[in-house]
Amino acid sequence: MTLHLYTGNRMEILADALAGVLERNVPSVFESERIVVQSRGMQRWLSMRLAARFGVWAGADYPFPNKLVQQLFDWLDLRQADSATFSKEVMCWSIMRLLPDMLDRESFAPLLSYLHNDREGLKLFQLSGRIADTFDQYTLFRPDLLETWEEGRDDAALDWQPELWRALATESSGKHRGRLKTEFLLKVKDATLPPGFPKRISLFGISYMPPYHIGMLEALAVRIPV
Repeated sequence: MTLHLYTGNRMEILADALAGVLERNVPSVFESERIVVQSRGMQRWLSMRLAARFGVWAGADYPFPNKLVQQLFDWLDLRQADSATFSKEVMCWSIMRLLPDMLDRESFAPLLSYLHNDREGLKLFQLSGRIADTFDQYTLFRPDLLETWEEGRDDAALDWQPELWRALATESSGKHRGRLKTEFLLKVKDATLPPGFPKRISLFGISYMPPYHIGMLEALAVRIPV
């Protein structure tokens, strides 16, 4: 199966197209239809539209894109108990703990200059939050860069980011989103999909998705036989 793309500039037309797909492939009453949306407002509007079309519409699941990714990892049993160590919030506190002991290294000179006279630790907290947010974006948009750093293949530039990331990755046995996607693509290609794995995943009203999500959906498209 391939991905089927429906485009239009009116939500009513797209909702009718989705309803047509659902009519041609009616799910079991024991199965939850999975429709990915980007807002709860869109969820409510679409639910009412489908209810008006079918008379009754219930039991559907409306995950946001990142929630769908988490569900896919869980279904294939890829997550680890301490994978949360790579959340932005946890990374922020980890960076606050690790960074002061690394500031004497040459590559950290820019950060040392910024944190000069930070007696209350406010600058350290704010900087750690910004770095954590950047690293979190790397796991989504540049997992290849993180893999290069983790393998030590960053000798061309003297930079503090690879050193700090390696320190974070070394102290955790969990998996960040980049690693999880790599394992997902390998496992979904060859493994038997577990019971309860969705037979169809629809996306509605989403104008943009990162390549990270699209790559996972492309891999699924050849495995879900509906």
